[in-house]
Amino acid sequence: RAHVGYYLLDDGRKALEDRLGYRPSPGVSLARLARRHPAVVYLGPIAMLTLLMVAAAAVYVVTQGGSALFALLAGVLTFLPALAASVALVDWVVTLVVPPRILPKLNLSGEQGNHGIPDSCRTLVAMPAMLTGTQEIASLVQQIEQHYLRNPDHNLYFALLTDFGDAHEQHLPGDAALLEQARAGIGVLNERYASEPGALRAQDGPFCMFHRERRWNEQEGRWIGWERKRGKLHELNRWLRGATDTSISSSIGQAEQLRMVRYVITLDADTILGRDSARRLIATLAHPLNRAQADPRTGRVVHGYGLLQPRTEIIPASVNYSRFSRIFAGDIGLDLYTHAVSNVYQDLFGSGSYIGKGIYDVDAFENSLAGRVPENILLSHDLFEGIHARAGLVTDIALYEDYPPSYLTYMRRQRRWTRGDWQLLPWLLPRAPGFGASRPQITAGFGVIDTWKLLDNLRRSLLPPALLLLLVAGWLVLPGAAWVWTALTLLALAIPTLIGVVTPLATGRAGT
Repeated sequence: RAHVGYYLLDDGRKALEDRLGYRPSPGVSLARLARRHPAVVYLGPIAMLTLLMVAAAAVYVVTQGGSALFALLAGVLTFLPALAASVALVDWVVTLVVPPRILPKLNLSGEQGNHGIPDSCRTLVAMPAMLTGTQEIASLVQQIEQHYLRNPDHNLYFALLTDFGDAHEQHLPGDAALLEQARAGIGVLNERYASEPGALRAQDGPFCMFHRERRWNEQEGRWIGWERKRGKLHELNRWLRGATDTSISSSIGQAEQLRMVRYVITLDADTILGRDSARRLIATLAHPLNRAQADPRTGRVVHGYGLLQPRTEIIPASVNYSRFSRIFAGDIGLDLYTHAVSNVYQDLFGSGSYIGKGIYDVDAFENSLAGRVPENILLSHDLFEGIHARAGLVTDIALYEDYPPSYLTYMRRQRRWTRGDWQLLPWLLPRAPGFGASRPQITAGFGVIDTWKLLDNLRRSLLPPALLLLLVAGWLVLPGAAWVWTALTLLALAIPTLIGVVTPLATGRAGT
């Protein structure tokens, strides 16, 4: 409340408006009403539209002479396509009615007397990766160097978080050579930039490396990096806070300085962090109105944000890799994860969905997940982490990554994500899996919109088989013309494209 932004942008705005005698316009009042009751405003129309579409399909069957059983079958088969169409339509209307919610930022630009990122916001840019071959290691070293060149600052560090591939033995003959190549590459970078005139650091340089040894996994019957990517970040966080019992077996970096890191920016190996994007992400998460405030009982972040998810865009060059990428790279309805869903969750509910690339507050992130993630349970942990740490979607900052070059590559990735989404199913129950023998079950405690996010992911994974079943049933079983059922199926797929065509007309702009 001591910050002026509390009265301009946050909960104190109403008090300021009352003091000034301001009366909002009908449009502003409607948007505020939606934000006061977001679950009803969002999920209510989705439910009504879905029921209307399902009922229309059932009525059509009856008018074509079908029995009540066929009407019920038509309702069941059209439910998921109707739900997909309803979600797309409601999302579109919300983006037209509710103005974008742009998160406030500090000025860390280094201009106007500022000195860049302060010591209190020291940040580590971490890139989890696997040491699989000499060419891959060379690419990782080059990528982390480019992150530094685009984001130089005296309080930014850049780290590789590495594992070896899964194996039937803890140590393989080529492991030592691969690790030494990675260590040498980091050493060369530190020498290169620490020795430059006017370098930001005079000794060890800005580059770090944390390598973990394999641990035996009884469930998989192999030696693997403990908990894979999630384990990398969890053990890194613990190391940053002084833990000595992690599986990190080799490290390079200024330990004393790294222990004071407040934020971590995590990126995939193929993600490009744009120029000064790190500084802007830190400036957003460090703003007083965005700082995480946790429930002291559960540890979950209830106000502010424990992590921020930037907008994710496709690297333009990757669009031309293949015919597949040229066709689908611009289709926002095909792939949730390269476009980080729409802005609806952020604009209406004030929190977005985390997809594994962004910035998080180390302490808030770890405290929100303490005792809530059992081993060997979660493959897709990003959404789960985003719910507990409260993820914010930063729509005015973008990361860039490649689009899958082939259909098989896309489907392998989609299979992995779908498997992970279904692993979250137990958290829809009143009692979710706990951590350790002392807590075999815990209360999930998810809100309405959190539960909807989990269900919506499951809905997306079930949509393709549901569309196929509707087509086959419409051609072979359901009463009525086959072209009607075919048109309904195609319409469910075409709505995102149709919305893209209609949006400029509805907003009066030539483009968005």
